[in-house]
Amino acid sequence: MKILMKLIAFTIAIFTLFLIFDFAFPLNLGSKLTDESKIIYAQNGEILNMSLNKNGIWFIKANNKEIPKRVKQSVIFFEDRYYNYHFGVNFFSVLRAAFHNLTHKNRIGASSISMQVARMLNPKERSYKNKIIEIFNAFQLEFHYSKDEILQMYLNLAPYGGNLQGIKTASLFYFGKNLDDLTNAQIALLCVIPKNPNKNRLDKISNISKLKNSLITKLYEAEILTKSEFLRAKKENFKNKRLSAPNFAPNFAQIAFKNGISHTNLNLKFQKKLEQLLKFEIEKLSSKNVKNAAAVLIDNKKMQVVAYVASHDLKAKNGQNDGVKSIKNVGSTLKPFIYAKALEKGLITPKSKLVDTQLYYKNYTPKNYFDDFVGIVRAKDALTYSLNIPALKLNSILGEDSLYFMLKRADLTEYDEEFYGNGIALGGISLSLLDLTHLYTIFANGGKLLPLEIAGEKIDKNISILTPQSAYLTYLMLEQTPRNYLNSVWKNTKNKPHIMFKTGTSADSKDLYTIGVSKDFTLGVWLGNFDGSKTDDLSGGISAAEVVLNMFEYLDKISPQKQIEKPNGIFEEKVCCDAYINESCNDFQNDFVITKFHRDCDFYRPEELFFMFKNGYLNQNDIKNTPCFNEFSSIRPVLNEIDGKNYKTDKKLLRLKISCTAVFGDEVFISIDDEKYISFPNGKDIFYSFKKGTHTIKCLDIYSNLSVAEFSTDNL
Repeated sequence: MKILMKLIAFTIAIFTLFLIFDFAFPLNLGSKLTDESKIIYAQNGEILNMSLNKNGIWFIKANNKEIPKRVKQSVIFFEDRYYNYHFGVNFFSVLRAAFHNLTHKNRIGASSISMQVARMLNPKERSYKNKIIEIFNAFQLEFHYSKDEILQMYLNLAPYGGNLQGIKTASLFYFGKNLDDLTNAQIALLCVIPKNPNKNRLDKISNISKLKNSLITKLYEAEILTKSEFLRAKKENFKNKRLSAPNFAPNFAQIAFKNGISHTNLNLKFQKKLEQLLKFEIEKLSSKNVKNAAAVLIDNKKMQVVAYVASHDLKAKNGQNDGVKSIKNVGSTLKPFIYAKALEKGLITPKSKLVDTQLYYKNYTPKNYFDDFVGIVRAKDALTYSLNIPALKLNSILGEDSLYFMLKRADLTEYDEEFYGNGIALGGISLSLLDLTHLYTIFANGGKLLPLEIAGEKIDKNISILTPQSAYLTYLMLEQTPRNYLNSVWKNTKNKPHIMFKTGTSADSKDLYTIGVSKDFTLGVWLGNFDGSKTDDLSGGISAAEVVLNMFEYLDKISPQKQIEKPNGIFEEKVCCDAYINESCNDFQNDFVITKFHRDCDFYRPEELFFMFKNGYLNQNDIKNTPCFNEFSSIRPVLNEIDGKNYKTDKKLLRLKISCTAVFGDEVFISIDDEKYISFPNGKDIFYSFKKGTHTIKCLDIYSNLSVAEFSTDNL
């Protein structure tokens, strides 16, 4: 009895002493369990991207629920078979190891899992003093935490070779799997790495198959594996490899890192598919000097970026650039906004006719992409074929509703209207692909530019650019685009989902665009070269268009792409679609109308009227008794773009083209440098040689309307 009482007293004394020391020297868990790698997750929870922790270590923490039972069983078997039966230290193993180490040259360890956790939490040099501290810390762990919690700590702290910490990290880097997806053989291999992390790491081990078979045999003999599990594990083959850290959408991920978010709306399936399509297209165009590509996909309902390909290939020439945010010339991609506003103002209907002929603006003579003019053309066809002249003319008529003011409202203009001039209608402005694609979402959102979320960053715009009716009609005009204009691409795209899409090509074919819109998504694609060099005479229609249409085909298979619903306020009426609307009409059509279709006299330019007279579309006598006659007869003739220019030449004489176009009459009268007026055919190009100096050209029409142009020429 006395012995028992002494034993109890001794135990109480030891426990009291432990409590005193536990209070005096509290257990320090340190930062190793909390200093995780920063991880960016995709929409479905997959890892999108990640970064090293502050110590240069890859570490993904596993919670207890994530750790499969089989992992726990295997770790305990290989590391500490009596883990569940001791209080932190297996003294029998300690004594056995001490005796062995005293009598043998090779040393063996006897550290329990709890002791290993204590050592990993606070690494110290090996000594008897530090071993005692380690044992004390092991008791502390057992006192304060459950067995499951300590085992979880071990699996999160254990080194797995190189700069890998934790079994969840190892599972990702060695097998590309979550813990619950591991096979029994994979679990066995992971469980023994911490015994000797550098020797046992799976990308370096000499005979991985031999090691695997040895481990699963032991697990089978211990009845941890069933026979069928053992046989399946035996058949598994392994290679020495370590995977790279996930690095999808790196530029998108950097935005997420910057904004401090971990879960994003990026759809990894969409991301991978879009990258694949871009790489395939660049490979096809490799002989055409196209080295780079970028794309961005927006969910129109949620207004979130769900795919972000800053560069189709980081290893390509200049591939580290961000093609989604870099500023580039947008080509013809903004023309739909001009037509939408013209529809809204009643200047056109989809089937109304426009005139595509040479127009002259001061210092500017626009031409079409194909360097010719088609004459009379319906508005929807002018937009479909991206004709420059009708777009430029409509934009100039819109005045304060023009493209410049639409973009200004969206905060997308950097300079004043004069800086951009008339060329803004044809792509004389630079935007990022992100801003351009965001702008196109208005066609799916009733003409409203809504806030856009991208990796935790908000583009906080909420303005109405167009009416729902004009946005819809423009969408319809481009959704019904006959795809045979896409040349060779048409063969592969004619049966693709019907979406609104617009192509665009900047000067010298440097930037190749296509923007596609469905009810659910808006996709912007750019192809070109990050260094600004030319492509080999390509267009957006025979390059980027194929990527857009193929991507929408992919989206359609996942979820059929719905058409945008027709809003109220659009009426189908019989309207006059003549290029010039007179008292009588030659072309009545059933067409969609938003507001009363009308054209004032100032809708027409002298060059257009002359073209119609010249080609028999309009008779001069037909309009002499109309209200427009007085206005037309007082319009000054139009000189070509020589006014205000300064020509430099290394020749003594400079030969220039002079052209003067009047509304009425078969002839005009031209005076050069105040010489006598000479009669010339109306609208005809004439050539004249000028000496060095300042020159004046005057032109009179039959109603004595005078136009004057001045220019100078200097020798170099």
